[in-house]
Amino acid sequence: MRIRTIGQLAVAVALVCLFSGCAPTEECGSWAFSGTPQSHPDQFPLSSAFTFNPSTCGKTCVCDIDAMIQMTWVYDATDQTNIYATSADEARATSNGWNIDRVTGSGYGWYGLLNDGKTFYSNWNTPGSNGKPNTLYDEPGGWPNNTWFYAVDVAVCFKSDTCVNRILGYYFWSWVIDGSGNATEFITSPAWKDLDTEFQNALAGWNAWAPTSGPQDDGTKLLPNAVSFPSMSDL
Repeated sequence: MRIRTIGQLAVAVALVCLFSGCAPTEECGSWAFSGTPQSHPDQFPLSSAFTFNPSTCGKTCVCDIDAMIQMTWVYDATDQTNIYATSADEARATSNGWNIDRVTGSGYGWYGLLNDGKTFYSNWNTPGSNGKPNTLYDEPGGWPNNTWFYAVDVAVCFKSDTCVNRILGYYFWSWVIDGSGNATEFITSPAWKDLDTEFQNALAGWNAWAPTSGPQDDGTKLLPNAVSFPSMSDL
C-alpha cells in the first residue's frame, strides 16, 4: 500500500507542476531537450543538453568540465509498484524508488564515465564547460505496458579549481507507455524543488551501495567495487 501511495503521489505532483508551476531548482544555464517516444517496441531516443552560464544564477565559476548524473524512477501502474532494470538499481534506490542510473559494470555514478575515472563514453555523455553544451544521450525502452518513466538529469562541475562538485542545473523528463504499448512524452522541463532533495537521497543510496557492490567491470577496467560520490551542493 505504501508503494502504491508513493506512485500516485509522484504522478499527482508532476501534474501539479505541469499545470500550476512549482518552485524551480538551481539553474545556472540553459537546457535543450530533444526526443520523440516510439511505440512497438517502446523506446525513447533523446538528448538532454545543458549549457553552463554562471551569470544566469548570479554566480561565478570557471568549470573546466561539467558532466551529467541521471536518476530515474519507473512505476508499473498495473501492479502499482516501482520496477527496476537490475537488482543493483533496486539495491541503491531511495525509499521513494529513485536510483542513480548506470549500466551493469559501471563503477562510477557519473553518466557515461568509464572505470578509469576520467574518460566519458561519447555515445552517452559529451561533457561541457562554460558556454559549451554538456549533452547526455539515452534511449530507454523495453518496459511493460502501463509504465510511467521519470528521469532527472543533473549537470555537475566535474573538474574545476574553484567549483568542483557543485550542481549547476536540474532537468526533468518523462514518458508513459499505455495499456496498448503506445509511448507518449509526459513532462519535459527544468526540474522543481524537492527533486533536488530526491537527488541527494539518490546519491546517498549509491554511496551506501557502492562499498558492498562487489567487482565492477565495464570492459575497460575492473574495479574492486563501485566508487562513492563526493559531497555535492548547488553552486
